[in-house]
Amino acid sequence: MEIKQSLPVGVIYLIIELVLSFFIASIVKLLEPNIPIFQILFYRYLLSLPLLMIYGFAKYGFKIVKVNNIRLLLLRIICGFLGLAMWFLAVAKIDISLATVLLNTMPLFITILSVIIARESVGLRRSVAVIVGFFGVVFIILPINASFNFSGVVYALLGAIFAGLMFVFIRMLGKTNASIPTAIWYNSFGVVVSGMILFFSENYLNNNSISLIHKDLPWSYLLALGLLASFQQFCLAESHRYADASALAPFHYLAIPMSVAFGVILFNETITVKFITGALIIVASNYYILTREKAHSQN
Repeated sequence: MEIKQSLPVGVIYLIIELVLSFFIASIVKLLEPNIPIFQILFYRYLLSLPLLMIYGFAKYGFKIVKVNNIRLLLLRIICGFLGLAMWFLAVAKIDISLATVLLNTMPLFITILSVIIARESVGLRRSVAVIVGFFGVVFIILPINASFNFSGVVYALLGAIFAGLMFVFIRMLGKTNASIPTAIWYNSFGVVVSGMILFFSENYLNNNSISLIHKDLPWSYLLALGLLASFQQFCLAESHRYADASALAPFHYLAIPMSVAFGVILFNETITVKFITGALIIVASNYYILTREKAHSQN
């Protein structure tokens, strides 16, 4: 069924999705010192499925597993899994605020990938904007000192690449596929793959996998993680069904002040003038790229 486009509705869904994503990131950051990331991922995928399946079956019946474009679905699933894994690894190792700013380099990478993969022509202005955006990244992370976590920064930047690809596929899928069946396939894939990685990891080769169901696991946090993820995925998919990705793009930058609020209040993160300046450089360059792409597409 065709969905009537509505930017206000799409923005509301997006804002709710962003808030839920930071609650999830906060839970991950609290759990990670004691639980491996892929175990957290396993439960995030597993415990988000029941609610999605109940709602999906009630709305779609046995068509809950119907997919019209398997290739696009597979690409969305793979990019979504890799993007989420990188995001969890990033927030576990660096400040949520820093990880969020680095994740918002997504348009910079999309511009580069469009040249490499799609052979698109990118003019001098957008090329300069990309360079300026990466200058903002360097400005934030330098100087490198003993407390600098290089792997956390790399995870965040890789997350930006995979997230950018995922958003493209979500939008393409949203035109032909309902959001809930897509989410069910995605989470089922996540359960299997994260479970396999967990099982064959060095930690689980040397220990007993009974810890997957151990009574001392923080089940209240894990259940909250799954429940929040169910609603987050629904809101994310619906936002892109109601509005174009280009129209929603500027509103994604609301994630930065949200991440600062969560980081300062929950984890006592320190926000410096250098951080704010670098973040503004990244946002400005990204916004310029988005406006140039929109103008180019209209010509």
